[in-house]
Amino acid sequence: MDQVRNARVAAISMATGGALAKLLRAHGRAEHAENIEVALDEVAAIIAATVGEGNLTAAMDWVTTNIWDHDALYVGSVTRH
Repeated sequence: MDQVRNARVAAISMATGGALAKLLRAHGRAEHAENIEVALDEVAAIIAATVGEGNLTAAMDWVTTNIWDHDALYVGSVTRH
């Protein structure tokens, strides 16, 4: 169970890193986005070696299904004052 939990925590962080890379790329900072993507590849290799590639793959699927694309978590736009 600890490996599953650890893999899910890592997968959440990795998904957030991917979102940051997309934001950077969308704002003309492709070089910085590429650096994040390379770092995420390295993180994935380290995590997979620690918890197992299957556990990491399952965790990434879990994040996509339960967190990242979950409509109930969508807050909408936020106005800053």
